[in-house]
Amino acid sequence: MSVEQDTVGNGAPQRQVAAAGGLLWRNGERGVVEVIAVWRPKVGNWSLPKGKLDPGEHPLTAACREVEEETGIPVIPQMRLCRASYVLPNPEGDVLKYVDYWSMRTEKPDAAFIADEEIGERRWITLAEAREALTRPRDQQVLRAFGELPPVTATVLLMAPAEVEQAWDGPEVTRPLSPRGQDQAVRVAALASLYQPDRAFSATGRASVQTLEPIAQAVRCRLSGDTAFDTEAHERNPERSSGRLRELAGGGGTAIICAETEVVSDTVAILADEDGLETADVSTRPGEAWVLSLSGQKLVGVERL
Repeated sequence: MSVEQDTVGNGAPQRQVAAAGGLLWRNGERGVVEVIAVWRPKVGNWSLPKGKLDPGEHPLTAACREVEEETGIPVIPQMRLCRASYVLPNPEGDVLKYVDYWSMRTEKPDAAFIADEEIGERRWITLAEAREALTRPRDQQVLRAFGELPPVTATVLLMAPAEVEQAWDGPEVTRPLSPRGQDQAVRVAALASLYQPDRAFSATGRASVQTLEPIAQAVRCRLSGDTAFDTEAHERNPERSSGRLRELAGGGGTAIICAETEVVSDTVAILADEDGLETADVSTRPGEAWVLSLSGQKLVGVERL
């Protein structure tokens, strides 16, 4: 995705700028939810941390990088909240800016902070205080999106095996990833590791295991096989995989699962249907992943990674 691009509308070019940010939260005193706000001296206001994408950068990567750079706090993304867009007047032509926001948590809320000319101060404030202090409409939009959600207690990354080797005459269960599939697995590992999964489970096929190996190695978590995510077991009991996923979510934290492709699509559809979420298209390509956000064992958010 490009950081900036020109589009033509009403006969005149309009520059677009892509950015990303986050609503970083914690449980403060007496369990009251607090969010991080940053003070921008140049514009004289409090806002949520955000910043522009680097060339070719994924919005989620940019969101995590920008929030950590502006607050000094390492973050773990949870759920995409919304996209805020607004027009910046410019003598050479108005600029359309859009910002993708994620909710985020942290294990180090008191990490060191160093003020600079861009960010003069950071502060943990309650949601009520944030609604008063963060006056920009885009920040209010993010606060509303976050406030309308139940607490997200677990994240499950559900992915399909990357591209497999077609020229293979051995048993199907031993079919490996192709060279392109191996590259896909490495690329998705860079995004999936942002969620810092603490558990990894794979269907028993070789391709599924190979798909998760780069992620498990990156975050140093144990990789376990689980037949609940095999096609054969799914065909016998289509609800087994969704039930297993809810069970894993009940433990909180973040789990990553590589299931056979048809199991991934069916599991997303079953969970969304049972919990009343719209998913118009659950088709899943090789190496593609879904981010499932749960409150307890209830699905409250679903998005493609």
